[in-house]
Amino acid sequence: MAEKTPETPVRIIGSRELHQNLPGILRELERSDVRFVLTVHGKPKAVLIGAEPFLELLRDPRRSSSEAMVGLQLTALLGGRLESVPLDMLEEALKPEEG
Repeated sequence: MAEKTPETPVRIIGSRELHQNLPGILRELERSDVRFVLTVHGKPKAVLIGAEPFLELLRDPRRSSSEAMVGLQLTALLGGRLESVPLDMLEEALKPEEG
């Protein structure tokens, strides 16, 4: 698996490594400080982040309504812990834009 140095919290992995090591990578993504950049033929194609850390990113008040919906769906899939995404934040994100 790709090396992770103390200065670099992001690991770069290829699609082959992802396929070969998926169970281990998924275990690592449970940690809040782990990120993977998935490459195909050496070019970045995706960023992998765990579900819980992703919910933390959704706490940004500038998120879109679609991000708020993903947060709500993800919260339900994680066992319905609505405190992960406070309802007032969802209401604010889903309000129609004025103007």
